[in-house]
Amino acid sequence: MKKKYITWLLVINGLLAIALTVLLSIYLSSISKSDIVYVDNVELFNGFNMAKDLGKINNEKITKQKKKLDSLYSIYSIFKEQKNTEKTQELENQLRSEDQELRKMNEYFSKDLSQKVWNRLNQYIKEYGETNQYKIVLGTQGNGNVMYAIDKINITVDVLEYANNKYEGN
Repeated sequence: MKKKYITWLLVINGLLAIALTVLLSIYLSSISKSDIVYVDNVELFNGFNMAKDLGKINNEKITKQKKKLDSLYSIYSIFKEQKNTEKTQELENQLRSEDQELRKMNEYFSKDLSQKVWNRLNQYIKEYGETNQYKIVLGTQGNGNVMYAIDKINITVDVLEYANNKYEGN
């Protein structure tokens, strides 16, 4: 009888140990993957290939426009030294117009193109969050949204890789 009792105790202890191990592994796996994560908005935007591509295109246009303005200003200076008021006035008007065009280009990039990039990134972040079953993906810039978070829940690099792959058609 005593032998059966010890056997039963060993079996029950073994089952309890297995159950405890299973419960502990379930608990540890649930805390190892956070439901709340964050991305560094600046790093994400600057590393996103679409932002780089559009930035490169826009910078080429802006550089071209600046060179055009510089050339016009050089010509304007020559006519001003020669006191050619008719040509000077004509070039002043053209300079104002070209300068306004440069401002429009800068504004377009800083507002419209940035918004297009963020629209695309937000779409990719949503897909990434759903795929990885995150409940919340926060964005941070280090100036108010998320003042501190452990690096373990920073998924910026992963999201950036995902977004660039999607953008490139992969």
